[in-house]
Amino acid sequence: MRGFQTIRYQAADGLAAITLARSDKRNAIDRRMFDELAEAAQTAADDPDVLGVLVAGEGPSFCAGIDLGLLGEITGIDRDAFRDTIRHLQRPFLRLATMPKPTVAAVQGHAVGAGCQLALACDLRVAAGDARFAILEPRYGLVPDLGGVHRLTHLLGPSRAKELVWTTRQVDAEEALRLGLVNRLSTPEQLQGDATALLTEATAHSPTVVELTKGLIDGAVGSSFADQLERDADAQVIAVMGNPGTDRGE
Repeated sequence: MRGFQTIRYQAADGLAAITLARSDKRNAIDRRMFDELAEAAQTAADDPDVLGVLVAGEGPSFCAGIDLGLLGEITGIDRDAFRDTIRHLQRPFLRLATMPKPTVAAVQGHAVGAGCQLALACDLRVAAGDARFAILEPRYGLVPDLGGVHRLTHLLGPSRAKELVWTTRQVDAEEALRLGLVNRLSTPEQLQGDATALLTEATAHSPTVVELTKGLIDGAVGSSFADQLERDADAQVIAVMGNPGTDRGE
């Protein structure tokens, strides 16, 4: 793995930490950071010694969204190239959301635009009391295209998701907890420790069970009860007996 310039990556004691490291830019995500986030997320997903992933930001803000310089870079390109660029930038969000391991975001200060969607891409969120969440893209004639609509709808329901996207209003930490947007509150001083503690709790059991239940929960919305029971049964067989042709000891 090459050295990173916009993030820090550390793995120890079964946990990986991906830390946004452009604090002078409030951790705004430029093209290099998008690429490095994708590489770090893939590295954590592929590492058998990593059981869970913490996503955090250096300095007073978690992430102020997309770097305006990147928006300037992609202005004027043709339609196909623009869509290809969007799909390229979506990679770290997709990997964090779909990797078979728990992911936790530790959020302080602003988590707006792409920063809010980055926090939403994680399975769980711990917020400091000064955290502020907002989907700002509509203010600039853009849609939130990094998975935020999907995650907000699953977490809050369609009506509340529409309200937050259409109004672009900021949600403070207390309201975020009431809405179910975050799982736990902390202080700026204890945030890293509290988020790590939650991730440790989430990874305390069988990695196979964690992976299977993540898939079951993520697929539950939109499934009928009968279909869910079928999926539950299939998962239980794997949990107890292993995948077909696979030694459970591996």
